Amino acid sequence: MIFLMHTYMRYLLFLCCLVFSLEGKAQEKWIPLDLQSRIALAEKNRNHVILAEYFLGKPYMANALSAENPEKLYVSLEDFDCVTFIENVMSLYQSKGQDSLYKKNLIHWRYSQAKDIRFETRNHYFSSAMQQLIKDAWISPVHSPEEIQINKSFAFLSQFYLKKNKNISIPALEQVENQLRFSPFTYVPTAQVSKLLPSLKEGDIVTFVSKRNDLDVQHTGFLTFRKSNWYLLHASQEVRRVCVSDKNLLDYLKSHPSFLGIQVFRPNFIK
Repeated sequence: MIFLMHTYMRYLLFLCCLVFSLEGKAQEKWIPLDLQSRIALAEKNRNHVILAEYFLGKPYMANALSAENPEKLYVSLEDFDCVTFIENVMSLYQSKGQDSLYKKNLIHWRYSQAKDIRFETRNHYFSSAMQQLIKDAWISPVHSPEEIQINKSFAFLSQFYLKKNKNISIPALEQVENQLRFSPFTYVPTAQVSKLLPSLKEGDIVTFVSKRNDLDVQHTGFLTFRKSNWYLLHASQEVRRVCVSDKNLLDYLKSHPSFLGIQVFRPNFIK
């Protein structure tokens, strides 16, 4: 009898552990069935804009990522800023609908070191992420005869946190900024963007270059061709949701005098 009771107790303990394990795994599920279907459709058509459109209307959320160490991987398909929107769509597109691969891709887009997630290893500057992804052959820059090269100080982040009492290594941030400072930085000025339009493709990633010398870009989104013109599919801080811009690309640029011009990057699966 005592033996049977011990056996029963061990069985109950096993069930508890199994439930706990399953609950833990459930926390790693992010991609619902309808989104899996949308990913498959986007892959079939080789067009990640189809996937990006799934999130139309989702709210804009600023400052959702960790403000200091310890850095926690933020995963949400319910709210975005302009950068996390790009990160998530691209990570999902290359995930084959698998949660584990989506998470792996997201870390690769967001951090310089996949196995060392810290505030300092996050790609705070969009240029850092683009350099890394170009090196890994995930994307390619779209060059133009109209582009020009300028020098930027890339000092915004370290200066912003210098006098704040945060658990952040300022020298580590400065090291990243120094590397970016001595890397070529090119863009197409607003006045010349019209000449670039024939070279654009559906789903190209566009960044809007800041007039600030200490900052690379101020906004980003996907280009989409509608109504015989190029528009922006993005997480808009102004509209506070994921949307397609009311203005076409040229008019959007003209309505934002804080932009110097644009950069364009093309995911390598686009032909």
